[in-house]
Amino acid sequence: MEIEIKSTQILENNKETILQKGNAKIEQHIKGIMITWKTREDNTTYQMTILENKIILKKPNQTMIFEKEKTTNSSLQTPYGTINMKITTNHMKIEKEDNQLKKVILDYQIELENTKPYQNQIEIRSCM
Repeated sequence: MEIEIKSTQILENNKETILQKGNAKIEQHIKGIMITWKTREDNTTYQMTILENKIILKKPNQTMIFEKEKTTNSSLQTPYGTINMKITTNHMKIEKEDNQLKKVILDYQIELENTKPYQNQIEIRSCM
């Protein structure tokens, strides 16, 4: 299945949006949905697990956990060392049509250690 990923970062008055596309494999499980995709633009592989009240996003060197109206801790592995971060999920929406995943929307705040927090939004939609 073809998907489109729209990622937006908002830091102070600056807003940057990145659009990517990729081929995804979607698996239905008893407790949720797993989406695995590789973006065409940078050939990065992602895996998203969608549970009832939690979304887990894995990408190389990082695992992010989103729980509605909660703050979770994560870390990013870089060539220069580990950067710790806090993720506060403001909004999380999963849209389905005929029991098929159509769209995932995440609105969250990231606070990297020793920096100002900034807003992020991710929208993933199927392009059938």
